[in-house]
Amino acid sequence: MALRTITIKPFHNTLLASICAALAATSHAVENGVTNWPNGVNTVLPAMMPAPGETQFYGYTVYYTADKYKDTNGRTAPGKFNLDVYAQAFRLNHTWNYKTDSGITFTSGAILSGGRNSLDIGVMDDSRTGLNQLYLTPLYVNWSASSNLHFSTGFSGFIPLGDYKKNRLINTTSNYASYVQEFNMTWLPSQEWEVSLSPTFTFNFENSDTNYDSGDVFNIDYFTGYRPASSPHLQFGLAGHYTKQFTDDRLDGQRVGDGNRLQKFSIGPQVFYGLGPKTAVVFKYLHETRVRNGAQGHSLWFQFTMPL
Repeated sequence: MALRTITIKPFHNTLLASICAALAATSHAVENGVTNWPNGVNTVLPAMMPAPGETQFYGYTVYYTADKYKDTNGRTAPGKFNLDVYAQAFRLNHTWNYKTDSGITFTSGAILSGGRNSLDIGVMDDSRTGLNQLYLTPLYVNWSASSNLHFSTGFSGFIPLGDYKKNRLINTTSNYASYVQEFNMTWLPSQEWEVSLSPTFTFNFENSDTNYDSGDVFNIDYFTGYRPASSPHLQFGLAGHYTKQFTDDRLDGQRVGDGNRLQKFSIGPQVFYGLGPKTAVVFKYLHETRVRNGAQGHSLWFQFTMPL
């Protein structure tokens, strides 16, 4: 799902050679160290899609804050840096009323996101509110190897929305499209335990207003959780993500610096509370570390789902 993007005006100093936030998308280091894919979002039963003929609604609310910007060597850049991102996204997934003889089902989905982004670098500050992007998944292919092991994969596209101006300090939209290939796995080895992984590969298109081409990114969201047999509606666990940019950023076709490649790792607690067979709320806190070419901070998430 997609949740947030910001865009930060290019600067030529150590603080803003690239600038980023895990919940934003900007104008340098994937443009400014940010990804269209919302890293850390897909930690809740990622391979579990609605049953054939059913539709599920999801909501995502997140607050991200960072007061450090890390350079290509992982050092904190000098000067003031405060980034705050409030994001809201809504998602619909519908599984078509068809199932192959081998048990494969097919799901289509869409996500609309927007929010408010604020940046203060001491000499300048700005805030913007607006739409972010539309995330369309024409088709997920879902398969269960057993009642305890589930897989899904889908191809998706980020379509930028909202008002964008390249000379602003900050925007709410990245102003570039992305193609994403998702792979999801949810394993329930016992009644109590869950292990879920959600790797994605994101391939970015050029921002036509800046001629900046953000590098392509690998990300994996993960979760390991425990559900007490005496309280099956309650689950505790550890969630997070690892992000690694694997191609260089380019401006007017030329490599930016040493490639300006983003790297991040996050980890934190996640709590799931079931309100019914297909209705639940989730809270999680993710703390970032091992950051390169991006902002380092933490995020608070509230997620919910219900059938339609």
